[in-house]
Amino acid sequence: MASVHNLIVKRGEAEILKNFSAEFPEHQVTAVSGRSGCGKTTLLSVLLNLLPADSGEIHGFQKPSAVFQEDRLLPYLTAAKNISVAAGCTETAAEKALLQVGFDPEDLKKNAVQLSGGMARRVSIVRAMLASGDAVLLDEPFKGLDDLTRERVMQFVKENLKNRTTILVTHDPRDAKDLKAVKIIEMKTEK
Repeated sequence: MASVHNLIVKRGEAEILKNFSAEFPEHQVTAVSGRSGCGKTTLLSVLLNLLPADSGEIHGFQKPSAVFQEDRLLPYLTAAKNISVAAGCTETAAEKALLQVGFDPEDLKKNAVQLSGGMARRVSIVRAMLASGDAVLLDEPFKGLDDLTRERVMQFVKENLKNRTTILVTHDPRDAKDLKAVKIIEMKTEK
């Protein structure tokens, strides 16, 4: 089971996470919710080894992939090239996946800088889902998608979770329900 124990993360004098502990069922989806500023994104950053914890223990996250709140695309590469570079797949596989999430064939020729916000979001999701690894960390992955696109992308995500341990940060209860989260963790803002 993946877990964190007594995690403390500070920014200056402020403690973002204070003795936070949680277990994440292996090969299942865990949803994490809570008010803005309670440390949800900070938790994912620590699990991705992008932010050091001041103390605590982390177990079971060897090679996670992620959808960040920001799309983090290389602007002058095509959508498929952005995916293949990061996920280690072929551009053909990336293009096939992009078509599954609603890209038009003409859109495949565009560089990331030319994509709409919803298109860039879909590239980020496909990139995370095609990357190999033991876990998938999703930070508000479906924000900004209209209902029809969200449904299509949700189906793609469900088909590509591949029994990986998944942490879904979301404010939308539909996300946890649609991805069949087996556990919901409500993070509290520390006073």
